Amino acid sequence: MSYVPSPPQPEEKKTGRYIAIGLILGILIGSVVIYGLSHFIIINSLQNDYNELQNENLILREQMAGMNETLTLFERQMREVFYFRIFSLYNYKTDESWYAWYKIKSADYYNYRFDVETHVPALLNDRVTEELISKTAGSWTDPESDVIREIAYDLWQVSHGDGEVFVNLAIQLVHQLCYNVTLYTKYPIETMVEESGDCDNLAVLTASILNSGGFDVVLLLVYADGGGHCMLGVSMSSPPDDLFDYGRDFHWYVEDDGEQYWLIEATWGDPGGANWIDPATFNACYIEGAFVGDNPWDEIEIVSIIHPSW
Repeated sequence: MSYVPSPPQPEEKKTGRYIAIGLILGILIGSVVIYGLSHFIIINSLQNDYNELQNENLILREQMAGMNETLTLFERQMREVFYFRIFSLYNYKTDESWYAWYKIKSADYYNYRFDVETHVPALLNDRVTEELISKTAGSWTDPESDVIREIAYDLWQVSHGDGEVFVNLAIQLVHQLCYNVTLYTKYPIETMVEESGDCDNLAVLTASILNSGGFDVVLLLVYADGGGHCMLGVSMSSPPDDLFDYGRDFHWYVEDDGEQYWLIEATWGDPGGANWIDPATFNACYIEGAFVGDNPWDEIEIVSIIHPSW
């Protein structure tokens, strides 16, 4: 009986198996190496980003500390600063002329000037505008608006207790401020310090003085001769009649909830203009718009009536 050995395995099959195993091991080892390198790179990048954020945070803190120090110094220095405003007043019934002067603390002014959320464009038929006009006109009760209450007190003295004269003196005072187109509603203190404003700014200032003097007022958003405008009205114990002594034939009012509010035009013009007339003079009494009850416009269409809130 003869023995025949099994045939040898082909070398190429063994070689292919080794190659496959090597590839798998290479892929595994490569993946581990790549993962480790990428992980190292990511960690290193995150560490660098963290260090940069730490440095930026440190710089920001130093800048904020510097700003806080500057603001503290600014606040301390501004305690010494105030604004001085002087107005002429003419009592047309007694033919007396007066000067009234007021100091406004810079801190009170900046308290309102930094209220940037109030300084948004004023628009007709806009709820936000109505709310801001109501808010600013009612600010005369604020501690920072004591000058408004001081003005009202002085006007009662100069008017000798005559309510209609009081209202016309308030109009006189506001008419001495320069008309300047402004996109947003301002607080009365801002308008006084800046000595300028447009229709809603001047109407708000007038309303705050009258309301501080004890009068019920409304702000009126209107179309005046087709253009957007702001006026005001005041309720009085009796209809105004002083204007009839100076060439007027009519007096005008709007009615709201059964109450008559007599019209007031708060704008007057630019004191630098060629045709400007000093509102605190006898001659100004003949200009339509100088008195309560005047209506210098041909046509008025009321958009909204606003009652100031305080």
